[in-house]
Formats: sequence, C-alpha cells, structure tokens
Amino acid sequence: MPIRGALLSNRNGGKGNYVPPDVELESKIRAGELRPVTGRPTLRLWAYTILEEGQLEGVVSHIIEALLIVLIIANVAAVALESVSSIYAKYHVFFRNFEHFSVGAYTLEYLVRVWSSVEDPRIAARGPLKGRIAFAMRPLMLIDLLAFAPSYLGFLFALDLRVLRIFRLFRLVKLARYSPALPALLGVLYEQRSSLFASMILTLSVMCVSGELMHLAEGAVQPKTFGSMPDAMYWAITTLTTVGYGDEVPITPLGKLIAGFTMVTGLLLFALPIGIIANGFVGDLHRRQFAITWSMLKRQPLFDGFDVDSISEMLDAMSAKLVREHTQITLPGQLASMFYLIVSGQALLEQDGAELDLGPGDIIGAEAMQATNTYKNTVTARSEMRLIVLPGEELRRLARKYPLLGQRVTQEVPW
Repeated sequence: MPIRGALLSNRNGGKGNYVPPDVELESKIRAGELRPVTGRPTLRLWAYTILEEGQLEGVVSHIIEALLIVLIIANVAAVALESVSSIYAKYHVFFRNFEHFSVGAYTLEYLVRVWSSVEDPRIAARGPLKGRIAFAMRPLMLIDLLAFAPSYLGFLFALDLRVLRIFRLFRLVKLARYSPALPALLGVLYEQRSSLFASMILTLSVMCVSGELMHLAEGAVQPKTFGSMPDAMYWAITTLTTVGYGDEVPITPLGKLIAGFTMVTGLLLFALPIGIIANGFVGDLHRRQFAITWSMLKRQPLFDGFDVDSISEMLDAMSAKLVREHTQITLPGQLASMFYLIVSGQALLEQDGAELDLGPGDIIGAEAMQATNTYKNTVTARSEMRLIVLPGEELRRLARKYPLLGQRVTQEVPW
C-alpha cells in the first residue's frame, strides 16, 4: 500500500481536513498566521459555495444552478411572448404573476450573494461593509442588479413602462455565470486587444482610402451618391463588410474596379480579427477546460492556510483538464512532468498489487517534485474527472518560493 500523507481525505470522517505536519505549522496556526480548517461549513459559507462555485460537484449545486438557468430562459421567453398582443391579452395575469415571482427570486439571489461574499478573504479583508460594496460593484453583480431593480419602478408606480423590457433582457446575460466558455472568450478579447485594435485601425484606413478613391472616381458622375466623403465612406463600409445594400452602385469602369478591390480587401480584413479571436478562444479552452476559481483552490486541503496573493499566483500557473472514465493518468516509468489535483471524480491508484481509491482533494503525480523522477504508480480514472494541472517546473518553482507547499507535496511521494 503506498504511503499517503495527511493531505488526503480522511476516510474515517472529516474529509478534506488537513493535519499539520510539523510543530512550525502548528505554531503558525496558534499565532493566527494560518487558519485551520473548520469542521462543518456555516450557512453563509454554504450559500457562497453554492452560488459562486456552482460548477463544482454536488446534487444541491446542480439543482440550484439548473433552476436559475431555467428561470433566466423562461424570463427571456416571457419578454418575447408579452409583445404578442393576442397572447398577452389572454395570459396577462400569468405574465404579471411570473414577473413578480422572478423579481422576488432574483432579489433574494442578489441579497444572498452580497451577504455571503465576505466568505472570500479578499472581500472580507476590506471589512464587512466596504467589502460587500466592492463585491456589489463587480460587473456581473451590476448586471444582476439591473436585471430586477428597474422592475420595482413599475411595481411602485403601477406604470407599464415598456422601456423596462430592455432591462429585463439583462437576465439573459446572467447565463455568463454558468458558462466557463464566455469568460474565456472575454479573456481572449482582452489578451488580444492590441491585435484587434490594429485590425480595426487597418479597416478604418481602408475604408477612408476606398471612400476617397470612389469620391474622386464617381463624385462628378453621381453627385448625390458619391458627391461627399461621408457618402462615399458609407458605401465603403457597406462594401467592406460585404453587406452591399445596393442603394449605391458605381457605374464607371474605374468605379467598378475600385469596388472590386474594396470587396476583396473587405473579405481579408474581416477574416483577420475572426482568426485572432478563434485561435485564442480555442487555445484557451484547451488550456482551461473548466473554470478554476480562487475560492475553488481555497477549499483544497493542499492550499489551506495560504494567503490571497499566494493562491492567486499559483492559480495563474495552473490549467484545467477533463478526463474521461478509464483514462490512464499516470503510468510507472513515465517521466513525471505533470502534477494533478483532483477537483471532482474518482480514480484508482495501483501499486505492487495493492489498490487505493482517490477522490476530490487528493493529489496525483507528486513525483514531479524532482525533475528526473518517473511516476511510481498507475492511476486510472474510475469516472469522469476534473483535474487541476500544474507542470512540474511550475510546481518546483512554487515549492521553492512556498516551502510549505513543497513540504505538503513531498509527504505524498513514496520515495
């Protein structure tokens, strides 16, 4: 049976609790430098975990997440159906009651999110009031507020403010919380902002040049259509985007030549940002197949006691991986180049004829602590698994900077 350290789940109870390995760590905990893991989570911690980390395993998490997604989609459908006069006249009572229910549910969700936000030490460090205000000013929280707050105007003043429908459609944006792909896309747009800005400048330059050329070629022939630069630039942008409404068409041979050049250039120019975004998006999804969050790491026994900055630095070095059932994660003799932390799912560790079950919170590939090591065990996924992956060189770098991390990982290696 392989040697297992205190970081692994306690099979007799207290799953996920970390047992301090030495006197130095115990003294830090007594001094208040590190926080020991408590037994049962509080109601506030439970609410924060469910609402802010709903993508993790757990029946309750999945049920609440599914209900919120269904409610969002139902609200968007209701906004669309209310605009059909015949349907609204017949079911206006249902639509009104459903709106009241939705506003109440979104209000409760918003208040619970704000109330439980101080479970994040980065928020709690600012104080209960200032921390919650800072949390409420986050973009997704502002979207949550706009999704229901304007509806109270209609309730309080008994007005049919149709303009509020646009705010009700903000509820659709709430789906961003439940899609790791959308944050990945936004991250790609931010990372590639310089390339996208250069592409936009190039497009504007071509639009101006094409508009000027067409103004010179067709301005005297069609003064109403190409007699001014703004009119010619309107034609240029519709042609570059390949929309070509047909309301402005060159009639001279030179004008048609310029139009053909503009059309081909438009295809090339608009393919450029699409390629930039698609390449970055696919690459990011392959690297991070599910969202790794700060609080996800905070709950792992391996990182218990580390401060905000330390965990944030570790998070930047990590990637995520989805593993299917029966996939072999490590094999004996294989170079130990990767270190894995199990977020969800089950695995089977085999060594010298003995078997051991691994679950959330357990680690795989601790042999990566040394550059020339090979894996000692065969580890096979028994179900679909979510793994946090850390390259060996990053693990060793972080272990040198944070000796406590290296000490915890080293305890798992059967040298």
